[in-house]
Amino acid sequence: MSHNPEPKVYICADPEDSSDILYTINRVILQLGGLPVSLFYTPKSGDYDWSLVRKTIDSSDIVVLLVGDSYGAISETSESYIHREAVYAKSKQKTLVALLKNTELKGMSAQDIQRLRSLHRLTMSGIFKYWNHKEDLLLITRQVLRDYLKPQLGLKEVSAQPDPDLNVNLHDAITDTLFGMESYPMRFTGKVFAHGNCHEVTQSILLTWDMAFLNIGSLMTSPVTEDRMRSALEAYVEDNYRENFMSAIPDSHALSGVRCNDIEFQRLKAYLKGAGVIENVAKETSGIRSYWQLTQLGENRLHKLLIPTLT
Repeated sequence: MSHNPEPKVYICADPEDSSDILYTINRVILQLGGLPVSLFYTPKSGDYDWSLVRKTIDSSDIVVLLVGDSYGAISETSESYIHREAVYAKSKQKTLVALLKNTELKGMSAQDIQRLRSLHRLTMSGIFKYWNHKEDLLLITRQVLRDYLKPQLGLKEVSAQPDPDLNVNLHDAITDTLFGMESYPMRFTGKVFAHGNCHEVTQSILLTWDMAFLNIGSLMTSPVTEDRMRSALEAYVEDNYRENFMSAIPDSHALSGVRCNDIEFQRLKAYLKGAGVIENVAKETSGIRSYWQLTQLGENRLHKLLIPTLT
């Protein structure tokens, strides 16, 4: 990647699918010192200038693929224009950042669903983030692009910095050590029902690091609150460790309302942050609710954990 004063960022998007969010993307890129460039094409625009598109991508430092609710307008090659441009960018080994909407598939034809999924799969070997609304798209775009624009803009500290490769290796070592540990004990309290009575039962559950991270991390490709992180663990424990709670009360017949010990949850979160797999990305205006998201290292770790379930 070149070190231009204003890194050129090519935005690959279908304007009819994403016109109301393009301002957000352009705004973030400009705020980070980049230069957004786009050739938003629709069939109503006339002839598609493929040679100009290729030339523009070739001269760009980063390519942002913005995917909304649809696959996009179809080109003469039977794939959408944005799909064609994304494939070309990857073939030229450009840094491709994919921003993919968690879209509803209701009402879409089977062919459209298959096409949209193929576009999503194309990006999953690289940098991709899922988004739901314009509000979290703003957070996500700023969080992911700052890592690729700021180094080019000379925004690093003036003081001596460690070798970036050394930092990556150190993070990998910490993460591997963390996930190599057999388990992490956490206390959970649940309501156990027997003979019409409700009993509060607390159990220490040994969660493997992989399972703890898998249940939390699967939610965190977009920014989430601590409450959502905690509820993912609580739901997993309630579903998979039911007998641990019910065995404590004779003749029990139901379990509900499993809650995670707050101190131990905060310690778990601190471990994951220290390992570099999650990071705090934003707070609400009130400063009360904190949002967390996977880092690139965290996404790589999550991808490795998911591979066995996908094969």
